[in-house]
Amino acid sequence: MLRVTLGLLLCLSFPLTADTVRYPAVEDSGDQRSEYPIALLEMALKKASGTARLKSTSVRVSKSRAMHLLETGVEVDVVWSMTSIEREQRFLPIRIPIYKGLGTYRLLLIRAEDQPRFSALKDETALKRQLISQVHDWVDTDILRHNKFKVVEASGYQSLFQMLLHKRVDAVPRSAIEIEAEQQQWSKQGLAIEAEWLLHYPGAVYFFVSNNNAQLAERIEQGLRMALADGSFDLLFQKYFSDHLKKMRLSERKLIKLHNPLLPPLTPLTESALWYLPE
Repeated sequence: MLRVTLGLLLCLSFPLTADTVRYPAVEDSGDQRSEYPIALLEMALKKASGTARLKSTSVRVSKSRAMHLLETGVEVDVVWSMTSIEREQRFLPIRIPIYKGLGTYRLLLIRAEDQPRFSALKDETALKRQLISQVHDWVDTDILRHNKFKVVEASGYQSLFQMLLHKRVDAVPRSAIEIEAEQQQWSKQGLAIEAEWLLHYPGAVYFFVSNNNAQLAERIEQGLRMALADGSFDLLFQKYFSDHLKKMRLSERKLIKLHNPLLPPLTPLTESALWYLPE
């Protein structure tokens, strides 16, 4: 018993040495969406093990390709993605929403000239008559279809914006924490953030690891819990998103609440410290 106790104390006193943790390089070089999750992952690993050696894949990969690499154990040890029942069966989820649930508050990217038309829409039914686009393998695609939106599938991330520019769709729903950077990238081509509507469904973006890598899952969760406890998680979140969220005026918009049939039953919706609620 004494040996076990001493061993446990040694493990608690001295951080474990972390191996290299591999993550997928983003599909598009202009896509800045990975900056925050990479910073959060690095923070969690440092807190849990004292070191963080992160390495991206040698080539840029799509979300579906990243999931395949994670499942096969080739090149990728961790991904971050919207959770679903199917994904939690395929992989080990770390059930701490890395965006505090803000990933499922969706604003609309539209052509600036169309704002008067969107402002004139009277209700949810009228909004659902508009053609919208999402990438074919995103969880959001199925959720929006389930809620009776007219969804046109895009082959990849960049295709979303091209379809909007070429008037194949009327709007592209985007996360409240991503849409500003995307709008700025496409502002010269006439894309704008729609001013009045807000969609929301319960959901979370998690870090996922292989079912065969419980040790890494435990290490990431431990680090995230430590960051939540000492406030560094919130500080990082505020650094990346505080000013942006003020501009988005989420609480002033017309909110449409949607049902998420893909929400896993173990989603920690009652753990209030994990979620951001627009004031």
